[in-house]
Amino acid sequence: MKNKLVKLPIIVVVILMAVIYLVRMFTNGPWYDELYTYYYFISRGPAYAAIHWPVPNNHVGYSVLSAFLDYLGNPYIGLRGVSFLAAVANLLLLYRFCARFLDRFLSAAVTLMYCSAYLIHSLAVQGRGYTLVITYLLIAMTCALNIGMGEGRKRDYVLFGLSLMLGLYTIPSSLYWVLPICLTGGLFLLFAGKKSELFKLFMSGVVAAIGTFFLYLLIWLAIGANLLSKDQSSAFFGMNQAKVVLKAPIDSALTGIKYMTATPYIQSIDRVQCITGLPQYFKELFDNYYDRLGSVVLVIAVLVLVLNLVIAISKRNDKDEEFYGALFVSVFMIFVPVMLVVQSVHPYKRVLSFLAVPLTLGLGIICRELTDRIKDKKKESAASICIMAAATLFWVLAMTNPYYRAPMADRENELKAAFDTINVSDIDTIYYTDDYQKYVLKFYYDVTPTEYYTLEEANYVVIGPEQRDETYDSPVWPVFYPYSEGLINDVSKKMVVIGGTDNYTIYASNTD
Repeated sequence: MKNKLVKLPIIVVVILMAVIYLVRMFTNGPWYDELYTYYYFISRGPAYAAIHWPVPNNHVGYSVLSAFLDYLGNPYIGLRGVSFLAAVANLLLLYRFCARFLDRFLSAAVTLMYCSAYLIHSLAVQGRGYTLVITYLLIAMTCALNIGMGEGRKRDYVLFGLSLMLGLYTIPSSLYWVLPICLTGGLFLLFAGKKSELFKLFMSGVVAAIGTFFLYLLIWLAIGANLLSKDQSSAFFGMNQAKVVLKAPIDSALTGIKYMTATPYIQSIDRVQCITGLPQYFKELFDNYYDRLGSVVLVIAVLVLVLNLVIAISKRNDKDEEFYGALFVSVFMIFVPVMLVVQSVHPYKRVLSFLAVPLTLGLGIICRELTDRIKDKKKESAASICIMAAATLFWVLAMTNPYYRAPMADRENELKAAFDTINVSDIDTIYYTDDYQKYVLKFYYDVTPTEYYTLEEANYVVIGPEQRDETYDSPVWPVFYPYSEGLINDVSKKMVVIGGTDNYTIYASNTD
C-alpha cells in the first residue's frame, strides 16, 4: 500500500496526460505534413516506407513503425499511434530517470513541467517522428547512467546503440542529441575511471553508426536505382529497379547519396548571422515551449546551465546519479548551441523539442539542491510538495490555455467539411487544384481517384479560394493554380456544382 502511495503522483500525471493525448489524437485533425506522410509512406506499408525518400520531410523510421499500426484499419491510429505510445512512455521514462536521485514529488514536478511545454504537447499526437526520438533519447540516457553506476548489463549497451541508430533513422537531425548523449556518457565514465565500460560504450556507438549506415544504404540504393532507371542517358534506362541494384549497387548507392545530400533539410545561414541571432532564436524556441514566456524561459535556461555546471563540478568526485544528471544538462545546453554555430544553422523549432528534457531536469536538480539544504526531513518533504503543487498549477494553466487546444489544421479541416457534403466514394477521376485534396481524400475516406492533369479528362474538380482571388496571380505550392476566370468558366461549362463550403466548391461532370 505504501509503495502505491509513493507512486501516486506519477500515476495520476500519466493517466491524465494519456487521456488528454488520446482525446486530442482523434479530435484534432491532422495537418499537411501528417497527411503527406500518411499518403505517401504509412498507408503503403512498412517495406515501401523503409526504402522511399522522395523529399527530406519523410521521417523514415517513424513511417515504418506506423505502417504496421496502420494494418489495424484506423487511419488515426496508423498515423498517430506511435507518437501517442511514445508520448506516454516518455512520461514514465523521464519520471523513472528522475526518481533515481530526486524524491517522488520533485520527479513528478519535472514530468509535469516537461509535458506542459507546448512543443511536447503538440508533437505528442502528431504523425511525425519528434516524440519518438525523445523516447530513444530517454532510453539512451538511462542506459548510459546504468553503465556508469556499475549496473550496466549487455542489454544496456545494446539498447544504447539501438537508440542512437533508430533515432538517426527516424530523423537525421537526431544528431543534435546523439552526439551530446554520447559525450555525456563518455565523460561520466571517464570521470569514474571506468575505461573498460567507456570502450564498450564507444563500440556501441560505432556499431550504431554502422547500423545507421546500412539502414540508409537501403534508401540510397532504392533512390539511386529509381533515378537510373528513369534517366534516358543511363545504361539502365527502363530496367527494373531491383535489377539495377543487383547490376550496379555502387552506382545506385552513389546516385542515391547525391540526391539526398543535394536536398538538405536545413539550409545554412551566414555564420555571423547565426551567432548574433542565437538569443532571438532560442527566445522563439522557448516561446514554443511555454506560450509568450520565451524571454523569461531563456533567462531561466541560462541560470539552469550555470547552476547545473556548478553542481556537476562540485560533485565530480561523487560520480553519482545527481552528478550524471547535472553533467547531462550541462553538456546538452552547451553542446547544442555549439553544434548550431558549427553548422551555421537555425533549424525548425520542433527539431529541438528534445531540449525540454535537460531544461526541466535541470530545474529539478536545482530544486533538489535547495531542498537538501533543509535539515528537517518534514520541512524538506513539504518543500518538495510545494514545488510539485506549483508545477501542477502551471500544468493546469497550460492545459486550459486555448493555444494548447487550437486546431493544428485549417485548410485541411475545411476541405473535409466540403467533401462531407457529397458522396466521396463516387469520385473516380479528379483534376486536383492543390495537394491538400488528395491527402484529405486518402486519410479520411480511403479514396484515391485517378488523377488527371487536364480538365477535359476528369469527372470531378474542387475549386478553392485561390482560383477566385484576383490578388493570387502566381501559384504557390502546394496550391497548383492561381486566379483564373478561364478555369472557372471552363469548369462551369463542363460541370455542375454538387457540394462544398464557402471557400471550396466541388464540381462533377454534367451528365445531362
